[in-house]
Amino acid sequence: MSEARGSVVVVGRAADCDVRLDEPTVSSRHARLHWDGAHVLVEDLESQNGTWVAGQRVSRAKVRPGDEVVLGGAALPWSHPALATLLRRGRTDTITATLTGRLYECGRCGTRGFLPRTIRRAEIQCSACGATLELGQAKQQTSLGVRVLNAALLTAIVGVVIGVVVFGRERIAGAVRQVGKETGVAAAVASGGEDETYEAPVGSPQEGAVRAGPRANVVSAIDPTDATTRNFAARVAARSQGPFNVGQVAAIWSDVRARWSYVNDPRGNEYFARASETITNEMVGDCDDFAILLTSTVEAIGGDARVVMSDGDRGGHAYAEVCVPGEPEQVVRDLQAHYRRERSRTRVRRVHYRSDATCAVWLNLDWSAEVPGGPYGREVWAVAIHPDGKTETLAPAAGETE
Repeated sequence: MSEARGSVVVVGRAADCDVRLDEPTVSSRHARLHWDGAHVLVEDLESQNGTWVAGQRVSRAKVRPGDEVVLGGAALPWSHPALATLLRRGRTDTITATLTGRLYECGRCGTRGFLPRTIRRAEIQCSACGATLELGQAKQQTSLGVRVLNAALLTAIVGVVIGVVVFGRERIAGAVRQVGKETGVAAAVASGGEDETYEAPVGSPQEGAVRAGPRANVVSAIDPTDATTRNFAARVAARSQGPFNVGQVAAIWSDVRARWSYVNDPRGNEYFARASETITNEMVGDCDDFAILLTSTVEAIGGDARVVMSDGDRGGHAYAEVCVPGEPEQVVRDLQAHYRRERSRTRVRRVHYRSDATCAVWLNLDWSAEVPGGPYGREVWAVAIHPDGKTETLAPAAGETE
């Protein structure tokens, strides 16, 4: 559609949509997106199964790039070229300032981030829209024509605030990590400045509890470099040769699940077994042990995976998600091709996944599903733990059927 080259993107199942989702729960013309100030406005087009933001059905909602938006039963693929074009257009105002000396907001798309404390002058790249932002310092924001972004917060600051001015540039530089998607806050690492580890604020009370509770033990149990884990992963993944691909993920998931014996942890003691320990014990454990093993083995063959802790209809639960290349339709075709080669009776008709600004398909690897990418259970909350210790609050799954 011509509108996609302008300021509006239409998403739906129809062939003339800018973003086409071949998913039965998506209406022909399901929703449209366009910029509204510092946010992207999502408008439902009277769809049958609704548009969902943060687990709530909406007719209109303002979101930040990368936020969880679900159309019917399909996550909005922020990495789609039409959406990437929309994000690159962004706002016309590309000048912004920090409010506390560290928090900045991209003037193009509105994504917020934290700058390392030691930065003096450098460049960073916005994780959401890709705009390169040049970082400088100015003692008088008003003399530079910088727009005040949050007057209420400024009035609470005592003393003189040294503002950090960020200008939109069109060249590539720097690197960025986006975390805390539920709060719209990103952590940035600047090129040309001194790197500093900074943990973004928690996106929910549950994320805070996960950080204070099981996170350390889960991260410690993820051991992709252990010889036992690495050898097992490489041996099984070799059934689908080549660079990291979803066929290798399917081979590992199917092998582990076929041999899995579910055994609860000792009463009153939550135990997180190392992946190598679970392999040595011949695939015995509970849901978090399965999630840790899948995350470790995927990491061992060059993939990106994470453990998701959640609560829902089934009570406390854990499962793995893996970032796989390609759009959802291609992932389905690749899985079908893998199981045909294996002469397996496993049938994959669709996949269930999350999507964000860093990955179009975070594929569900729950042990309780019948296939890789099987349906999620209904969740009240969900928090991801990455192998490097980062956490993020996720939009809870609404519960799906095959």
